[in-house]
Amino acid sequence: MRNRSPLEIKFILLWKEIGGQKLEEEFRFHPVRKWRFDFAHTKAKVAIEIEGGIWGQSRHTKPVGYIKDCEKYNAAIFDGWDVVRLPSYWINTETLTNVKKLIKERCQRNTPNTGQAP
Repeated sequence: MRNRSPLEIKFILLWKEIGGQKLEEEFRFHPVRKWRFDFAHTKAKVAIEIEGGIWGQSRHTKPVGYIKDCEKYNAAIFDGWDVVRLPSYWINTETLTNVKKLIKERCQRNTPNTGQAP
């Protein structure tokens, strides 16, 4: 397994604390590109991206990196994914509880109702 950033560790610990659903780490979502989500709930098609390095000169804040991130996130959205982007100050119990709720709602939406009238 790869080395996790401090923000990813914080996310994992809080996610467990709130009883969040099982997530896949480093999920490759695109059939051709090597794009991966930091965390994903595949049934709900909810991706979670931990956005580190936003205050300094990182790949995510330089123009080329920012444009590539936009390309990745747009490709995911066009494929039906909900992408939740979490900078450090949003990795908290309140936000993660909302993400947990989103996953639950998307799972219900993606599960066909059988045996019921429309």
